[in-house]
Amino acid sequence: MDLYTSRHPIARIGLPSRLFLAFVRFYCRLEIDGIEHVPTSGAFMLASNHASHADTAVIFSALPRALRKRVVAAAAQEYFFDNGFRQFISRVLFNTIPVPRKITTSADPLRHVVRALREGYGVVLYPEGTRSRTGELGPFRSGIGRLAAEFPDVPIIPVWLEGTARVLPTKGLPIPRPVKVKVQFGEPLKNEQAWLTNKRTWKVVSNRVRDAVIRLRSREQPPGEP
Repeated sequence: MDLYTSRHPIARIGLPSRLFLAFVRFYCRLEIDGIEHVPTSGAFMLASNHASHADTAVIFSALPRALRKRVVAAAAQEYFFDNGFRQFISRVLFNTIPVPRKITTSADPLRHVVRALREGYGVVLYPEGTRSRTGELGPFRSGIGRLAAEFPDVPIIPVWLEGTARVLPTKGLPIPRPVKVKVQFGEPLKNEQAWLTNKRTWKVVSNRVRDAVIRLRSREQPPGEP
C-alpha cells in the first residue's frame, strides 16, 4: 500500500504530516460528522465540494490516522505539479496524484486515479474540477460518473466542507485564518446506474453525486437561508 507514498525520507518518517494535520485540527477547530460512513478497508471515493486550497488538509485531518496512509488526493496537475516545491509539499503531506484540468494529450486524464482505486486506495476527488469563487456548488464534471462505471463496487462518499473558504480565501492575500470548520461525510452511494459504454450515464451519476453533496449542505443551513 505504498504505491503513492512519497519515497522522500521526510515522508517516510511521517512526522511532518502528523504534526501539520494536528495543527490543522486545532487551528480550524474541526467538527466532524458521519466519519462512520468512510470505509476502513478497500477502495472508496470521497466526492467533496471545493472552496479553498485548505480543503484537502481539512479532509485528511478529519480522517482517522490509520486510514490516511491509504488515501490519496487528486490535485490539479497544472498547479501542484508544475512547481517543484508545491509538488514536494503536496506529495509529502497528502500523497497527491495529478489530474489535468484540460486534456491536451491522448493519455487517460484519470489514469492515476484509476490505478489508485485498483490498488485499493481511497481517493479524494473534487468533481467541480476547480475551486468555487462564490461558495456555491458548481456543476460536477462527468469524470466521477466514468469512475463509478469502471468501479461499480467502489462506494462514493459525498462530503460537504463548511468554512474552508474563510480559512484560506480564494481572493485577497492567502493568509490562513482560525475559523471553525465542519466536515460532513454522507452515506455511501451505489453506482449501479453508470455504464462504461454509455457516456450519458456518466453525467447522470455525476448529477446524483452532486445532489447528495447538496443534501449534506442543506443540513448545515438554518431555515430560510438559500
